[in-house]
Amino acid sequence: MLIKGIDVAYIHSSEGGLGQWYADTFDLQRGYWDAHWQELKTEQGSRFAVDVTSFPRSPVEKQAVMLSFLVEDIYLAVQELSRRGVRFYPSPEQAVFDTGPSLVATFQDPDGNWMQLSQRK
Repeated sequence: MLIKGIDVAYIHSSEGGLGQWYADTFDLQRGYWDAHWQELKTEQGSRFAVDVTSFPRSPVEKQAVMLSFLVEDIYLAVQELSRRGVRFYPSPEQAVFDTGPSLVATFQDPDGNWMQLSQRK
């Protein structure tokens, strides 16, 4: 099985204090935290994060909420899904990005929704 679970759901925001608001309001423990990525932990092991973006936003960042699917080997997953016709941003060859706590690759489903694969470091 290619997908191991839901790794993280996050909100694109231009507001740097949104992560702290979620931490304070919902009593969530802070995980990886920097000026661009504010991650919050849950008891069940899922992650929720705020991705602080700037303008102009990329086509991917215009989508407010994104889910990420956990994979064991992101490079192998991108290669296999690309072979199955999945469209990666900006391309399959340049899809994998280092975001700090994870490697991610963004793809678009047939309805135009942006989703990601992620591999924890």
